[in-house]
Amino acid sequence: MSNLAKHPDINILEKEDLLLFLRFQHTVGNIIFFENILDLIILRPQWLADAFRCLVSDRVDNRRLHHLEDWTLFKKQGKISESLIKELFESKDGSQFSGQKNNLYKVMEQLDILVKIENSSYYIMPSAMPSSTFDVVCDKFGILTQNCKKTSWLCFKFEFLPPSFFNHLSAWFIRNYNPSKVEGGIALYRGICMFDIDRSGGTKIIVTMSTDTIALQVVTFSEHHAGFGSACSNIYIKVSRLFEDIKQRYRVILSFKLHFQCSDGSYFQDIFEYEKLTVEKEFFCIQHKQMHRSDHIFLPWMNNEVKEILDRAKINTTQDDQNPENEPNKEEAQDQTPVKTNLPVSVNLRQQINIKQSTNEDQVIFSCKKTGNTLVFSDLYNKQLIICNSDGTDIHHIPLSYKPGYITKIDSNTVAVSCDDKTILIINISTRSVTSTINTSSYCWGISYNDNNLYVDIDQSIIHVMNLTGKVIRTIPVPSDDIRDITVDRDRLVCIDKTSIYCCSLEGKVMWKFKKDEIQDLRRVTTDDEGNVYVTDWRKDIVVVV
Repeated sequence: MSNLAKHPDINILEKEDLLLFLRFQHTVGNIIFFENILDLIILRPQWLADAFRCLVSDRVDNRRLHHLEDWTLFKKQGKISESLIKELFESKDGSQFSGQKNNLYKVMEQLDILVKIENSSYYIMPSAMPSSTFDVVCDKFGILTQNCKKTSWLCFKFEFLPPSFFNHLSAWFIRNYNPSKVEGGIALYRGICMFDIDRSGGTKIIVTMSTDTIALQVVTFSEHHAGFGSACSNIYIKVSRLFEDIKQRYRVILSFKLHFQCSDGSYFQDIFEYEKLTVEKEFFCIQHKQMHRSDHIFLPWMNNEVKEILDRAKINTTQDDQNPENEPNKEEAQDQTPVKTNLPVSVNLRQQINIKQSTNEDQVIFSCKKTGNTLVFSDLYNKQLIICNSDGTDIHHIPLSYKPGYITKIDSNTVAVSCDDKTILIINISTRSVTSTINTSSYCWGISYNDNNLYVDIDQSIIHVMNLTGKVIRTIPVPSDDIRDITVDRDRLVCIDKTSIYCCSLEGKVMWKFKKDEIQDLRRVTTDDEGNVYVTDWRKDIVVVV
């Protein structure tokens, strides 16, 4: 395709221009193309449909396969081996599909048709998972017994909910959590699945659906259970992002409203609308004929969101109290007053830079990086990078296709940016162009570059070490399931969660941990050449230095 594009009659010489053409053709449905599968461009989409039909259609004569154990496993659990996929391809059209099986695996994984089981030659096909009922699954796990403690139900109530939507949701959960084991197999069924969300298997999440509702509930069988902490809030945030990702990926309009249900209620009827719960302190439960406290119903899932709203209100109130109209301007005062510090360094406000184009512009500056004499900012809301000289002059904007988050410096002209759509962009800030795109297996957060490799925080729960083409070389475990940012400094990995700083070896072994009661809401981390670690505390407006 690259050689064709360079033909004098076409004259597309730059890779980014060719990718733009291929993205457009994919979007309008003329071809099927994914940037992380460059070896396969499907010119006739029907060919992929024919390949998929080999695996799911009952019109294919598969009687000769019925004696195989893998066939029985596929029909009973939706679990399919690579050898069975090859057999099914060859039973239909010979080498046409089996010759491209590795690329077809990748495409089908991209479309959530198949989900690879980690460290196995098997896949799960969500559309082929067996059927079951909610009552049967609850009975298998003892959900309704006194030993099981449950959160309220989080319900996404849709105006219209295609049944296939659950396939995408279950595929995401299979990639991120271990399916719960049940007698005779795993708890993956059409319309209801169960996953372990801790290592012991004692805490699980139920993922289920009705005609118009996707519902989630966390349950635990642990006798030492001390609360669900931020686990529910983190899952809510990730699932909400997944829904947005699906809508963007398939260009569909799927609108929903947040609802909740008490822990023992039915998730598909008489559910409480979130907006009304935030207004009224109590609600009458039709199913239980009693009043329920509103915050008991929604707080397990919305804890982070509610805290953020309260924190912002508190900060605004504090700022109003500290800045009455008759007092001098705060910025002028800071310009003359040194900030007190326990380190043997002097900290003074030297300069303040305005990078807004207009006073009406809404910006969320998510991250920043200095490379040489250039400052690089990620503007989340407006899908752009803002670059300028370190004195605030010569401001330029680099428009992007995704919402940019964290930034790391690769060289004096190049940065890598993790974005909201499971994407990392490699960007040349001199030419102001995207030079390459890396697709990741899940959402990427903090990112750092060291010794020719990218270190990427995947889903706040594991570090992927990859080269600049996106090939994952190895993984590093992290000491918390809520890692907010990372930086790699020579042979050390420094990472932070909300209240702690961790210094680890590049194998993931914790070398030290720093935590103090006054640290409340850590957001970003960096280091200097003297071995100091600098961390911002968003709630308290301070920089912590260790």
